[in-house]
Amino acid sequence: MTDDTSTLSLNEVADELGVHYMTAYRYVRLGMLDAHQEGRSWVVRRADLDRFRSDDDEESSGADWVERLVARMLAADTRGAWSVVQAAMASGTSPLEVYVDILVPALREIGDRWHRGEVDVAQEHTASRVAERLLGNLETATRKRGARRGTVLMGSTQTELHSLPVSIAADIVRLAQYQVIEIGTNLPPEQFAAAVERTPDLVAVAVGVTTSGQNESVRATVHAIRTVTDRPVFVGGNGIDAASAKEAGATAYTLSASDLVNVLDALPDSDQTE
Repeated sequence: MTDDTSTLSLNEVADELGVHYMTAYRYVRLGMLDAHQEGRSWVVRRADLDRFRSDDDEESSGADWVERLVARMLAADTRGAWSVVQAAMASGTSPLEVYVDILVPALREIGDRWHRGEVDVAQEHTASRVAERLLGNLETATRKRGARRGTVLMGSTQTELHSLPVSIAADIVRLAQYQVIEIGTNLPPEQFAAAVERTPDLVAVAVGVTTSGQNESVRATVHAIRTVTDRPVFVGGNGIDAASAKEAGATAYTLSASDLVNVLDALPDSDQTE
């Protein structure tokens, strides 16, 4: 009887699969075969190898890119995570779909596992750092040339705890050909307003809210922004609802980055400019 908890080296995995060592290594780096590092070597649990064999027709039936990316992010494997993204794009996944259908669901899955106690805080933080590096690679790889559609300044409140969702939203807005200035989180309202005031060619301001319970902070931020510009101020994210955003003085509420792009596109002064 096979011990599902035993581990194998990549050389042993390659022998069992009847492939070259580098092919087994590619399976790991593309997130197809779950593995973790012990010292300087990758090892594979017997149960994960058996699962890989049972999913051997995955390439023809459609790869589970989210699960592949989750595996590489939790393994702190930045290069492997980027290989998963590159493979997804090579298979026809658009840059927007990488963000919306792969990266965001992967982060959500890792968060859910943390809530269930399946991963610890250190693993969750490590995965977030991998995601941050992926954003840098994605922004460079998917940057479009040509006319821009004015500038959107994006940031969050003084009490916001998470910067990654704002960064993802910023990249999605960039894909729509807007110039984006991202000023991050933990910003006092007057500092947010100062950044708005010095931004040329401003089309709109977006305030991302991921952490709940920030209504007073959101209200103070929007009020400060209103003192320096008459441009639209959009508030959105999972940490606030439409009623609270309206009460804070927002022009409109946008749940997702795609929603934000839609309202930006509807603005009369969002035409492309050189």
